[in-house]
Amino acid sequence: MRPLEKSRRDPRPLPVRVYEQLRDLIVTGELAEDVQLVQEQVAESLGVSRTPVRDALNRLAHEGLVTWNPGRGYLVNGLSTREVREIYQVRRLLEVEATRLACGHHGTAVLARLAALIEEMAAADPQDAVVQFDLNRQFHRTLVEPCDNHVLLKMLDTLWDHPVNRRITRSYLLEAGSSEAMIDEHRELLAAAAEGSESKLLDLTAHHLMTGYDDAMHALDEASTQIQSS
Repeated sequence: MRPLEKSRRDPRPLPVRVYEQLRDLIVTGELAEDVQLVQEQVAESLGVSRTPVRDALNRLAHEGLVTWNPGRGYLVNGLSTREVREIYQVRRLLEVEATRLACGHHGTAVLARLAALIEEMAAADPQDAVVQFDLNRQFHRTLVEPCDNHVLLKMLDTLWDHPVNRRITRSYLLEAGSSEAMIDEHRELLAAAAEGSESKLLDLTAHHLMTGYDDAMHALDEASTQIQSS
C-alpha cells in the first residue's frame, strides 16, 4: 500500500483522501477479497494518523466494501451477485426513464460531447477500470442530462457514486473485448439520440444495461470457478 500523496493544492479533507485511496485500491483489486485491514497498519502504510483511517474504514463498511470482524480488524468483501443484480435493477428503472425524458432534446453541443467521450474511451487503456469507469459515467450522465429532472439526475448520481458500480466495471473489463463492445454500444446510443427516435433509444438503453449486467454476472461466475478449482 503506497503512502498517501500530500499536496497543498488538494482541497479534499484528509479523511476523504484516505477513503478514496482505500476505495480505489479495493475497486482495482490491489486490495483483494479477504485481505485484512488493521487501522494501525493502514495508518502507518499511508503515513497518516489512525483517526482518518478509522473514519474511512467505517465508511467503507457502511458501503459494503469491508466487514468488521472483532479481533481481526476489517476484511475486504468480494463483489456479490446480489449487489450486481440490485444495482442494475435500480439503474434500469431510473436510467430508462431519464433517457425517455431526454429523447428529442439532445442538442448539437450534447451530441458533440457524447462523441468526444466515446473517442476518449477508445483511446484509453481498455482494462484501466478507473479511467473507463469515469468516462462511462460521464457518457451516461451526458446522455440523460437533457431530461431536465433534477431529482432524477441526483438519484442517478447517487447510484453511480456507489463503489459497487466501480467494482462492476472492473469485473467485466477483465474480459477481452468487453471495452470494445461497450464502445460500440455507445456509438449506437449516440446515433439513436441524434435521430431522436424514442423507441430505438429506449430499446438500445435497455439492451446496453442488460449486456452490462450479463457481462458482470459472467465475470463473477468465472472468478468463482477459478477460486473453486484452485
